[in-house]
Amino acid sequence: MATAALPLILEAEQLLPRLGDKRLLIVDLSDIETHRAYHLPGAVQLLYEQLTRELPAAAGKLAPEAPLGRALNSVGLRPEHHVIAYDNGDNTRACRLLWSLDLIGHPHYSLLNGGLAAWLDERHPVEENHDPPEPGQWEFNYQPDAHAVDLLYLLQHLDDKNIILLDARTPAEYMGRQVRSRRGGHIPGAVNLDHSRLLAPEHSMRLKSKTELNKIIKELKINPKQEIITYCHTHRRSALLYIALKSLGFETLKAYPGSWAEWGNNLDTPVA
Repeated sequence: MATAALPLILEAEQLLPRLGDKRLLIVDLSDIETHRAYHLPGAVQLLYEQLTRELPAAAGKLAPEAPLGRALNSVGLRPEHHVIAYDNGDNTRACRLLWSLDLIGHPHYSLLNGGLAAWLDERHPVEENHDPPEPGQWEFNYQPDAHAVDLLYLLQHLDDKNIILLDARTPAEYMGRQVRSRRGGHIPGAVNLDHSRLLAPEHSMRLKSKTELNKIIKELKINPKQEIITYCHTHRRSALLYIALKSLGFETLKAYPGSWAEWGNNLDTPVA
């Protein structure tokens, strides 16, 4: 059984017969208390905060002692692993990990659809304790075409018709009615696609079907041939949007990890 056959969006019933496969690395991005209480069999914990302390300024080597390198090595990630990520919320933290794997060119990964909530709702097995993973010592490399942009890149491409910005925040944040930074509003030209529109609360917060997701994309007139850049406030919700679009076959995807927390707190950036 080849792990390469695992889909990007993985259902619980697809994972069940593969539990215990050493080629899989199940990573739990739930909070500490939840992970200690119950988690998927064999899952290792990675705290979300470990993913947010370093952003790539340019392509280049990521030393094992660098923050992201330490995080990936702490869960024992190896190049041959197929990573399966989930959390105990809406899977935005899990998607942030998967986007980070794209930065280093680790292509083998899946999102457990619905995360811990869906797993528990279907009464699948959990465990309380698990031996800690053996730390790795790998040196990861940022890819030359890393799936990230910075503030300067956006400023230089605000009028580029080949680029579309997708804002994954709520309409209230997008319109500036809810202000979480020094300024409210959105990046000029950005299209609002609230990440919650992609989720089905009635189905344990799973992603909606591809048919439903494509309908949303069509309504917003998003052209898959354009370069698509997602952002939100801290690049959690936009990471889920990034993974959802990738599951639909979108290829030219990037994200702005600084997001509104950076843009909205910078008094020199234009705001719409």
